[in-house]
Amino acid sequence: MPSPHLAESDADGLALMAYLGWLRRRWWILLLAAALGLGGGLALSQIQEARYTSTTSLLVRPLGSGAESNPNAKVNLDTEAQVVRSLVVAERAKALMKVDTGADQLVKSVTVKVPPNSQILQVAYEANSPEGAQSGSHAFAQAYLDLRKATAQKTLENETNALKQQIADLNKALSAVAGRIAAAPSNSPERERAEAERNVLTSQITSLNNRLSPLVSAGSDPGEIISDARLPDSPSSPNRTLNLASGMGAGLLLGIVLALVLDRLDTRIRRGRDIADRVGLPLLLELPVRTPSLAVLPATHRVSRELGRLRNVLLSAVPEPAQGGRGRQLLICDASAGTAAGFVAANLAAAYARTGQQVALITTKPDSTVGTITGVAEGRHNLASVLRRDVPPLKALAPVPGLGQLRVLVPGDLDAEVELPVAGLLEILHELSARFDHVIIETAQPTFAVEAQALGRYVDAVIMVAEAGKTRSGEITAALQQFEQVNAPVIGAVLAPRLPAPAAGAARPASSGSSGAAGTAGAASAPAAPANRPKPRPSPGPSAESTMVLPRMQSSRPGPAKPAPGKATPPANPGTPGTPGNQGNQGTPGKPVPLNGTGGTYRSRGDGDGRSYALDSGEDLG
Repeated sequence: MPSPHLAESDADGLALMAYLGWLRRRWWILLLAAALGLGGGLALSQIQEARYTSTTSLLVRPLGSGAESNPNAKVNLDTEAQVVRSLVVAERAKALMKVDTGADQLVKSVTVKVPPNSQILQVAYEANSPEGAQSGSHAFAQAYLDLRKATAQKTLENETNALKQQIADLNKALSAVAGRIAAAPSNSPERERAEAERNVLTSQITSLNNRLSPLVSAGSDPGEIISDARLPDSPSSPNRTLNLASGMGAGLLLGIVLALVLDRLDTRIRRGRDIADRVGLPLLLELPVRTPSLAVLPATHRVSRELGRLRNVLLSAVPEPAQGGRGRQLLICDASAGTAAGFVAANLAAAYARTGQQVALITTKPDSTVGTITGVAEGRHNLASVLRRDVPPLKALAPVPGLGQLRVLVPGDLDAEVELPVAGLLEILHELSARFDHVIIETAQPTFAVEAQALGRYVDAVIMVAEAGKTRSGEITAALQQFEQVNAPVIGAVLAPRLPAPAAGAARPASSGSSGAAGTAGAASAPAAPANRPKPRPSPGPSAESTMVLPRMQSSRPGPAKPAPGKATPPANPGTPGTPGNQGNQGTPGKPVPLNGTGGTYRSRGDGDGRSYALDSGEDLG
């Protein structure tokens, strides 16, 4: 069982790669948005009005009699900063500045800062001119000090007057008590009470005088300007650096949002998991991003190894045909217009052929690149001529150079505007599946090619090929719905990289057997045989288009006796095609011929025992 930690690590890696891929795809949006943001910041700096700022620093001292007795007393500067920006101070500053601007407007231009761990206020004023900024800063600082001093003096005056009034009242009471003392007899209780009252009044007067003396001598020092406003040399705003940085940041943010939205709205398939997540179709294989040109790749290539693994999976996943002695039929179709299905079909067929099994590759796409990929030059025999019944399917097959077990049936001059006869295609598949282990059919997308849907219900498995960065999820869904309507066995999808278009010089030549291809380069290179006459069969012997004969396995059933070594094998039935002496009486072309002891026909899937044989070296398929 896989470790959950490894699963989480893989998920994180996939998410990181997804984001990196998203940035790689949408980088131009981010770059454009950042450039627009920089341009916006520069434009804002150009249209903004220049503003100047000047600052005055104030040292604020505590006021009142308590300040002298407590030298560590401090002023709450947060409160004082609000006082500086009050309308009362603004009215005083307006008078000092001698301007007609309202006090509420002047307050909007004032900024007060409090440096930490200090008793200093920094009063900054912003104006359209350097002189206005200097004058405003100084005026507000001075107005604040004046207001603070006036408030302190008024408070001190009120306290002094109150103490003096209390002392005056006590002196009157003391004078009355002194009169009672003088009138009372000596050693009388009245005299003693009066003297005691006199002592109390005297003590109170002394206490009040002690409180009054500091107030009378105390001064009103609200603070002072320690750094007066200076005439600014350059404007404080607009700040071009700040505007450019802000514009770039805003542009990048908007670009990221826009790129994310576009990426979400983009339905193109880019990763293999997109197929499973968006469509729900199993992913059989995701080919590497870097794939060479359209060709049958060597067995050591990475793509060939991946397709070899897919072949192994298909051999175990695709069930054996219900009809004994019939080869597997695999339909590979495009999910969108392109060359991906042809590339996958050709290289997957090559992977099957490398195991020693006989493989036939058919394409129903008029513009298929299978011929170019496999290196099979189209001759006078092709699918079009087979459908016209000019030639049997086995004779129209062409061998692939370097892969004797792989035969290709190229499309020929098929008309893309005309629907192919499905009955004829099924006859071809039936005959080929009786002679080959695997028959691979390449078709266009079922939403375009009707035969793809029609053939899908008869084959053993269907594989859809998507092209990364080109195929959209809606196209896969539409194709899948077409196959589901006929209960076609769609087993999964293959994601191929974006493949290059075939070179102009690699285009397949026109069919020489086509009625509309007369006078073309293909027809001029070699004379065309009559379409209604099969090519004469050559005498047995080695051929470049044939394979080696494998020793035939003898079954346990009774059969023809094996000839003694050194003796010639007796000829087969005189009616058997391929016998040199009976070429003029050949059987009907295209019909399966039973195997005999000489193996003089295409190898069959089996002769009742499920055994497999190779092609006769004397059989000519070209």
